[in-house]
Amino acid sequence: MKGKRFFMIGVISLSLILLLFFSASAAVKTLRIGATASFADRNGIQMKRILELLSGKLNEAGGLALKGERYDVQMIIYDDKYQADAGRAAFEKLVYQDKVKLIFSYGGAPTLAGIEVTEPNKVLLFTSTQAQQIFQPKYKYTVHTRASTLGVVSNAVFWKKYLKSTALKTVVIMTNDDYTGHSSAKDYTTMWTHCGMKVVDSLYYKRGAVDLNPVAAKLKSINPDIVEFASLTQGLETLRVHKAVYQSGWKGLISSEQAQGTIPDIVNVCGKEAVEGTIVVISDTTTIPNPPPLVIPFRKSYMEKHGVWETDALRMVDGWFYFVEAVKRADSVDPDAIIDKIQGLSVETFFGTSRLCRRPDLGNNRYVDCATPKFYGQVKNGEVVYLDQISAIGQIKMAEEMLGGGKWE
Repeated sequence: MKGKRFFMIGVISLSLILLLFFSASAAVKTLRIGATASFADRNGIQMKRILELLSGKLNEAGGLALKGERYDVQMIIYDDKYQADAGRAAFEKLVYQDKVKLIFSYGGAPTLAGIEVTEPNKVLLFTSTQAQQIFQPKYKYTVHTRASTLGVVSNAVFWKKYLKSTALKTVVIMTNDDYTGHSSAKDYTTMWTHCGMKVVDSLYYKRGAVDLNPVAAKLKSINPDIVEFASLTQGLETLRVHKAVYQSGWKGLISSEQAQGTIPDIVNVCGKEAVEGTIVVISDTTTIPNPPPLVIPFRKSYMEKHGVWETDALRMVDGWFYFVEAVKRADSVDPDAIIDKIQGLSVETFFGTSRLCRRPDLGNNRYVDCATPKFYGQVKNGEVVYLDQISAIGQIKMAEEMLGGGKWE
């Protein structure tokens, strides 16, 4: 009898364990999140890696607890080839086939094609594109989560201080001959003009072009004090542009916002003199004084998984942090509830305290844009040396002064 009693206790215990296991498993739901990126450039590959690592870490920590139910996030990422047709196809697959609740994107052409799919289907779109059409009031489910426009505004704060001790007067902008490039040129023209500089020309070249000598020769013939490399992709494109300009013989100050990660390659190919004095935005916030709390442990995890530390796309995934916080506050995966709770949100990112803001200059008083701390450095003897930083609040204040329209915050 005693043995039988122990047997029955064992059976009951095992049954309870199995019941709890299967009940817990049944309670876990899947929240599908999509993204599109160009797999032909390092920004896209790194964005994919970062989002997959962030979602994996979230799931390991217990996922999202909403209304007593647990959700694990499943990331689904497609190649948009940085093109409108491929982008729309990727968006349609994510929305109609994968049934995602949210899409992250960054390319101008793919995003503008995809927004016509997300909006009528009430799918959230968190994008880092520079295409300002996304700020139209009719787009209710779209939020800009990378400080590109306001990033240019923060450049004005930095350059106003920097230029006080110089005699520099003229600027030429060099960028891609596509929507993103022309949009960037417009933003940078506004910024440099606000700083009291004269933009004498904007020079364009085909994205992916190998021979950049003609456009570099044009730059030398104009001979400005500063060249602004606007909206370049880190890596091969940045290397080619710097190399062509250096070999043209032009001498002046380079502003190359995306160049930090490519500086070692430029030095290796062209020598230190090719980048000496170049002003860059610091993308690797582990290298600045008092790094933001989130970036150091993430660097450790990223290196454990991929064997290297890559920072080109770190600023392109700020939307992840807005999404997680807004979902928690909404206690729901309903797009209307999330978009309501995201209004006026402030979150911690790999760059510190970031916040959403309005775009009254474009007739939109909803929180559809963002400001993220920005850090600046200058290349000295082949290395990037920290110079200054501009807070999110500092950017918003400058936006109100520079772009107007009313209250941004």
